[in-house]
Amino acid sequence: MSTRRTFIQYSLAAAAGTSFGSAKAQTTGEWKSLFDGETLDGWKKVPRIYVQNGLTEAHTPEAVEAAIEKPLEVHRSRDSEAYRHLGDWKVVDGAILGGQDPPGSRLGAYLMTEETYGDFELEYEMRPDWRTDTGVLVRQHRAGTIGFQVLCDHRPGGGIGGFFTNGLGSYLAAPVVVDGDIGDNFRVKNLREGKSPSKFPRAKVSGAATYEQFREVWNVNGWNHFRVRCVGANPVLTAWVNDLKMGTLNSADPGVPGYDPAIIGQRVGSRGHIGLEVHNNGAKDSWDRWANGAVRRWRNIRVKEIGA
Repeated sequence: MSTRRTFIQYSLAAAAGTSFGSAKAQTTGEWKSLFDGETLDGWKKVPRIYVQNGLTEAHTPEAVEAAIEKPLEVHRSRDSEAYRHLGDWKVVDGAILGGQDPPGSRLGAYLMTEETYGDFELEYEMRPDWRTDTGVLVRQHRAGTIGFQVLCDHRPGGGIGGFFTNGLGSYLAAPVVVDGDIGDNFRVKNLREGKSPSKFPRAKVSGAATYEQFREVWNVNGWNHFRVRCVGANPVLTAWVNDLKMGTLNSADPGVPGYDPAIIGQRVGSRGHIGLEVHNNGAKDSWDRWANGAVRRWRNIRVKEIGA
């Protein structure tokens, strides 16, 4: 199976202590490695502060920036715990580990590229603990909580390989939803198809994979390879998991009643950061969003800009 060969190829490269992305970049001149396997050079830590409340009446980029700055300034002036919390980000065995700091603090954070990217393809490997809510954000605003999230919500009711629009309409485009039982050491037992939460509007996903197709390629409790394509001012986003196409979201026409795609240009424009997420866990969430002590792992992260 081609997906298995690809996964083995990436795994062997990582085990040998090499960066698959870096090797490719040297031979083609197209791919750029975003992670050197040893340091967090090129990345910055950002607190996970909700800044969306004032955006409804902001209809220009300038008004959006002013509205976003208000809650950030409140947190800065109060030196709030959320503002000071930058997450626990470190490199272990050639992978970026992200967790709450300290474990069980219930506070999330982002690790964001210093550079911004417009149209691109992105590849990375991820190994998630069970009951973590995260993904990778693209076209991410500097404030953190605005952008297109490529889902890997490894928890009951979590979408994997779909999309969520953080601060860009808050709609869900998740063709595959998972459920499972808690095993030892944050591992999942009996991974199975789950039910999607009903509180978010659902968007159209073209060429959507089925759960059965996903389960055929997903490496349970192991490393999985993601590929993302992001093209256009109102981007068309496509995601693959272990070479299986999960589906495509056209953010200009997501099929969500009342949605205005003009907010994309107003809030993030045609370029943004790429970010890794550690999610908050509210007091009422019973650790379903982020299990106490859980972490996420990323490696072999590389990007290829399109039309650059």
